[in-house]
Amino acid sequence: MATLAPRGTRRNGRRPTTPMEARKTRETPGAAGYLLGAGRHRASAGSIGLPMKTLPGVCLQANGQPSFIMKVSRLFLCLLLLVAVNAFAAEWKPAGDLDRQDVTTDLFYVKRTAVRPSDGREITAHLGFFTSRAFRLEVVDLGDGAEAAHPTFEDAFRAEGCVAGVNGGFFHPDWRPAGLVISGGSRINRFETAKLLSGVVYSDGRGIHLVRRAQFRDHPGINALLQTGPYLVEGVRPVRGLSASNPSRRSFLATDWRGHWVIGATLTPVTLAELAECLAAPGALTGWRVDRAINLDGGSSTGFFFDLGPDETPVTLRPWKRVRNLLGIAPR
Repeated sequence: MATLAPRGTRRNGRRPTTPMEARKTRETPGAAGYLLGAGRHRASAGSIGLPMKTLPGVCLQANGQPSFIMKVSRLFLCLLLLVAVNAFAAEWKPAGDLDRQDVTTDLFYVKRTAVRPSDGREITAHLGFFTSRAFRLEVVDLGDGAEAAHPTFEDAFRAEGCVAGVNGGFFHPDWRPAGLVISGGSRINRFETAKLLSGVVYSDGRGIHLVRRAQFRDHPGINALLQTGPYLVEGVRPVRGLSASNPSRRSFLATDWRGHWVIGATLTPVTLAELAECLAAPGALTGWRVDRAINLDGGSSTGFFFDLGPDETPVTLRPWKRVRNLLGIAPR
């Protein structure tokens, strides 16, 4: 004969939930999960009789907002990603001791080599360091005729009072420049939105500027301007998605965004991704941390000029073909 359990208890001796407890159990949403040991286990808040917000380690609170554990996990993931990016960029090291003159002087030339220890890969480049307090940019336009406006690469820079420079922006087969160019205050061509032309470098009375195309605001007083790209470094990190194929000689402009700038041309054929990683690696090519850098027209157009003084032979790397314009630096 079956015996009846005393009122208020179950046959297993456990008290049944009260109507209020049952209501709380029904209204509590299912837990997204909680952390236990090394694994992730799913549980219903109702199955253990507690509201969601009282569960330690639950991912979502009862109000649907991320819990403390979820926020910490996201922060930890972001830190891991940042460390991975910096470690990837920091793989490049200087091949020798850095001369600190690129930090302490207003104008300085050096030829440097960076090495990637993991595979011995090297990048060698001509580098012209300068400060925006002492120098400004000049765009030297060589014209759209069959012959350049100046007989030699060096003569073109000297005619505009430039002490150093590199080749400039991209151009079409008919010598028409790609994107807006301002040379000596005169505007050539128009502003374009081609994907390649992701940045704008220009000089005005306030200094030298390197900005994203969307951030550029046209205004009077711009003496020199080039649309070019792609961006190589932004916010001290190499830009993602750059080509890791088609190595070639490259020319570029970079800055720490604190008044230090450098123009450069690689002697080593490199991919855009390699150049970006090398420039972003602290101390690999520059004595200061590169905040942003942009690519110029490279390949057969790559050229570099630096006047070492009246009694010295200038450093010259001539382009293999005729180019439309040059980017020079001149005293203020």
